[in-house]
Amino acid sequence: MLNRFDYPLHFCGRTLIVGIFVAALAGNAFAAENDPLDWVPPTHVQMVPMMLPMGNTSGPITFILEAKKRKQTEGICEKMPRIRDALLSVLSRNPIPVKKRKMILTGLDQRILKPMNRAVGRAYIKKVYVFPGAVRLGAGKIKNKRYAVIDGCENILRSELARREAAKAAKK
Repeated sequence: MLNRFDYPLHFCGRTLIVGIFVAALAGNAFAAENDPLDWVPPTHVQMVPMMLPMGNTSGPITFILEAKKRKQTEGICEKMPRIRDALLSVLSRNPIPVKKRKMILTGLDQRILKPMNRAVGRAYIKKVYVFPGAVRLGAGKIKNKRYAVIDGCENILRSELARREAAKAAKK
């Protein structure tokens, strides 16, 4: 029988055992979460904001590229310098129109889609989303696709490299 002084020790022992059990489960979940072989590529690639010509001046614009398939985001990121050059060449010849100090972005996505796909070498890019200004990286930026997985090229290429190294280590 427990007296009133033994109860706190008995309670602390149970709490300690449950705490160790929960920590072990959390450790296994954390290890599985960071496994590079389980990494799934994002559906969208966000470009770094660019200063582009508009009217007689230039201003920042952010583009998010939607890949046709998830696996194609790596190919898009590998060709990102060519995509930027294609974008700049198209907008240098025909800058973004400005009316009353506001950018007119209607039709810009369709105008730059074909040169971007030509720069990649294949039709990897399904749609281009245009946002005026510098937009921070993250999900929920696209109104009709609130749960789209958006990531930058730096993270995509880093994760792809880690996945390849883990696959080589698993083969050995």
